[in-house]
Amino acid sequence: MAVDQGGDVEKIKRELETAKRELAEANQSKMKFLSLASHQLRAPLAVIKGYATLLREDRYGEISGKVKEILGKVEFAVEDMINSITNITDLRKVEEGKMEYEFSETDLVGLAKDVVEGFRPLALSKKLDVSFEASARDIFVNADARELKHVVQNLIDNAIKYTPTGFIKVNVKDAGDKVVLSVTDSGIGIAEGVKPLLFEEFVRDERVKAEIRGSGIGLHIAKSIIDAHGGKIWCESAGEGRGSVFSFSLAKIK
Repeated sequence: MAVDQGGDVEKIKRELETAKRELAEANQSKMKFLSLASHQLRAPLAVIKGYATLLREDRYGEISGKVKEILGKVEFAVEDMINSITNITDLRKVEEGKMEYEFSETDLVGLAKDVVEGFRPLALSKKLDVSFEASARDIFVNADARELKHVVQNLIDNAIKYTPTGFIKVNVKDAGDKVVLSVTDSGIGIAEGVKPLLFEEFVRDERVKAEIRGSGIGLHIAKSIIDAHGGKIWCESAGEGRGSVFSFSLAKIK
């Protein structure tokens, strides 16, 4: 009995094409859902954070130090949720090669200082000392300001999460033809086995998975953005319990 192998191959091809098309449609629907969910969640979260900030700053009357401490924790939790939403949305874009950048002359010093000030109340709610230093009043790079801000947010957010006590120092340094931004903390440090994998997707230190909430994609997103800017990102740590330093460098505009 003759077997129509040509017909079988054609059938398989059609089935594969159909499956491929359905998968593409499913991915597109997923992206639309993530975009919609992101938009729908951001607005109420921003309102919650806004009112918590107003209350903490005594805009509606003086409140106790304990209540201010609790409001600081509310702000931290909301900011963490907003950052997680941004990370999830950006991850999908990175995976599908759909990250879009709008490059312009950007002052990294001013951008980083604004991010630090935004995180200061959240860090203080954990009684962490936060400082910012820059070797010049302004240092310009060619960058997408929104995405570069997201990188700095991810680095500082990580530092706050993984530093139970002590300090966080953010520094912007003019390094000749480059500019280097570093976030130094006195936190739990990085185990040697984890260090080479930190910028991979969904990688987290096993020591803290049960204690500290996180998705393991923030650093992966940060690396993708810095790579797209032609820069370099890296981490340093003297070991467990000895803090860490996360840095990135970008070409400086002459």
